[in-house]
Amino acid sequence: MPIISVNDNNGFLDKIKNKKVQFSCVISSIETTKYIPISGVNKSVIEYTPAADMELVVLGKSISISTPPIDATGCPSPATITRANVDLKNIPVLTIDAGSAVKPKIPYISVDEKPTGDIYKGKAMDNSKELFKMGEIIGKNLTCDVLIIGESVPGGTTTALGVLLGLGYDAKDKISSGSVENPKELKLNVVENGLKSAKSKDVFDVLNAVGDKMMPVVAGMAFSSAKQEKPVILAGGTQMASVLSVINEIDKNHIKENILKSGLISIGTTEFVLNDKNADLKGIVEQIDENVPIFASKFNYDKSDIEGLKSYCKGSVKEGVGAGGISVYSYTNGLNPDEVREYVERNYHKWFNEDK
Repeated sequence: MPIISVNDNNGFLDKIKNKKVQFSCVISSIETTKYIPISGVNKSVIEYTPAADMELVVLGKSISISTPPIDATGCPSPATITRANVDLKNIPVLTIDAGSAVKPKIPYISVDEKPTGDIYKGKAMDNSKELFKMGEIIGKNLTCDVLIIGESVPGGTTTALGVLLGLGYDAKDKISSGSVENPKELKLNVVENGLKSAKSKDVFDVLNAVGDKMMPVVAGMAFSSAKQEKPVILAGGTQMASVLSVINEIDKNHIKENILKSGLISIGTTEFVLNDKNADLKGIVEQIDENVPIFASKFNYDKSDIEGLKSYCKGSVKEGVGAGGISVYSYTNGLNPDEVREYVERNYHKWFNEDK
């Protein structure tokens, strides 16, 4: 089976078989990444990364920069995996801008023009409650049967850490990273400093201090979709675990719908995140709600002749742009990992100008 399943007690995958799907991706930038290296993304392209990711997913090429984002090991953006799924399974894509520094050159819905602020100073945003409501409106108006929500937020594993800690979860040594070397102490220092400025431990105050603008938007979308009895795949690793914690806290303290007990919300990620020895996605999710299933897609990248793809197996990049979650849907509906890998291999040299 190309999908690793954890805590799937309600047959979630059966609910997404042969159903009309919508892939959506919420993008944002974080001001702190300009001066503190909390992201594994190259500093010269970090502001362009969310836009370039979504251009690749939608158009099959990046426009805002000359090639799709790629890290120092030659490991390509997980948007390459997402693009493979979108093209091979003809999946519709919705891009939602929650403050990307550079706007993508494709159609998108805007919920906030301004990037996420400085989390080190505890000034991530002042409108998390409004962004949650915007997410609810978007989710309510989608006409799909299954909703997949991804993200592209450089520095987002640090905001994930901040929100989880701010909400009282044990997350210190459990957060994954987009780079091989996870700068845990640096991230912890940033969010602990930012949390000093949180007005209270209420979920919206924690988000306003150290979250990123993607989080409340995704939480709102998931809420309104689950309320309509549509299965939702939160497509990501520890960043989506933090969104899950936001959903849980909003539900407990504000809405009281018991949404996580519905069996309609899952986490869909990659094998690279689930198997990350420096993190513990399963441990985080089980603290939030042990009934939420986790699915991890396999990619057989160890079979590849391209070193950049093998880098995934050594701990580079791991996840992003909904790559794991969209693959969970596709594999459940007939695609297999070798088809995704071969698609990425076929296009790799074209994307990264190696045949010019």
